[in-house]
Amino acid sequence: MKIKVFFILLLSFVTALSFMGCEGEVGPQGIQGETGPPGPTGSSGNDGEDGQNGAENCLECHGNNQLITAKIFQWENSIHNLGGTYERNISRCAGCHTSQGFLDRIATGGMEASETVAEPLPINCYTCHSIHQTYTQEDWALTQSDPVTIWLTDQTADLGNANQCINCHQPRIPGDGIPATDATGDYTITSTRYGPHHGAQGTMFLGQGIAGAYEIGEGYSNSLHTTLLADNACVTCHMAPLMDGRAAGGHTFRIATEEGDLNFNGCAECHTEEEAETIVTNTQAEISTKLETLAGLLRGIGILNPDADRSVPGTYTTVQVGCYYNYIFIVEDQSLGVHNAKYTRTLLDNSIAALQ
Repeated sequence: MKIKVFFILLLSFVTALSFMGCEGEVGPQGIQGETGPPGPTGSSGNDGEDGQNGAENCLECHGNNQLITAKIFQWENSIHNLGGTYERNISRCAGCHTSQGFLDRIATGGMEASETVAEPLPINCYTCHSIHQTYTQEDWALTQSDPVTIWLTDQTADLGNANQCINCHQPRIPGDGIPATDATGDYTITSTRYGPHHGAQGTMFLGQGIAGAYEIGEGYSNSLHTTLLADNACVTCHMAPLMDGRAAGGHTFRIATEEGDLNFNGCAECHTEEEAETIVTNTQAEISTKLETLAGLLRGIGILNPDADRSVPGTYTTVQVGCYYNYIFIVEDQSLGVHNAKYTRTLLDNSIAALQ
């Protein structure tokens, strides 16, 4: 009996294996069922950051690379590039002598840079233009075109595009201060560099009442340049159409070539070249003579170093110090009257009269 049951089970197992070892052909695919209903909407993801206009806009400014290269070529012949003063990178100097310091000072509104500039650059394209901020034509905008506070007088001046220039082309307040014209008594100078520190061009152009000079006496007025060129001032003449390739004008900012030839292209609206040259020659000769007369008086007093345009520390009368200040102010202007002939002439005449 047990043997019979065993054989029945064995036969069932073998039969099952035979069925498992045989596989028939794959049948045809059945009909696709209906699409089920959509699932619920997932939650929204976080907003991504806004992209920047960048490389896709390059051609807006760089469509004519020759033009940009021409401006750089001109700048390479400028005193801003060649002058070497970018090495004056400590905080009190860097604000005007370096590109980084200038932008720092404009951002803070101070008279000096926040700190010493570690890797100073000369005044360059990025100093004056807002390059690569919007990647549009707006990048040619000036970095500082607002009206400017004159340090010496705390008055506000607005010379249009030349506001960019007079941010630095104005003298700082000298260490020993400026004597008041109604002051009396003695005045002590402690430095061999007393007087307006360079950059007097902007305030000389502005002239009467705002220049910060020692306006002793009467008769002060400004030349027509101060009124007629007020919209762009420095830019009108110093960035006039180019002369001799890149010898003067344009982004060289030069008014004269290295050989001393003047660029009269900025004068053409009001003067012929011959007329302009005559005016400049006569004005500078007159101012030079008066300036040397004043220098002789100051040397006689002992306040002006006979070997250089430097002060001799000591105690002098207030008038003597004020007249010395006017002398240095005119020397530092460097135009010998061209920037503001009437004002320069009166400063000299009144200072000479006060000392004689």
